[in-house]
Amino acid sequence: MLQMNRRRNALRRAAMSLALVLATGVGQSAAQPAKPPPSVLPPQGQPQAPLPTLNIVVSDRDRNTVLSFYRDEIAAGRCPTPMVMSNKACVAPEKRPWKLDQPIPDDVKLQAPPGQLILKLSPSPAGYQYLCLGPDVLLVGVGTRIVTAWAADLTRL
Repeated sequence: MLQMNRRRNALRRAAMSLALVLATGVGQSAAQPAKPPPSVLPPQGQPQAPLPTLNIVVSDRDRNTVLSFYRDEIAAGRCPTPMVMSNKACVAPEKRPWKLDQPIPDDVKLQAPPGQLILKLSPSPAGYQYLCLGPDVLLVGVGTRIVTAWAADLTRL
């Protein structure tokens, strides 16, 4: 699945590059340089407004699905990775090497949630996927590794 997402992202990047080339008129002759329409350019002396950000959230339905799936696993005596059984309870490490809207470091290993859970969740937005990091289930940007949304904290089960 990860390989399919990588191919999809490579195709998106190629399509965006082609669109950028066509929009900027790189193929035009040097005598007629491409110039954006005046309405696109910001007024001189004024800073450009920041680009809009996407507001991606995990629905309550998906959050409850994740929690109930792992509740059932724990009730059956199976602790989700990396949690371990201690005194008949699943305990997770306290360290959380991620922050919302920040990329996850390259040396941190991410895991895909179990396939049975993925089938129960709503499809993730294009370019994002559900991944597990420690006791957390996150929505992470493919390729960028930016944490976009937090689905569940398994230590609260």
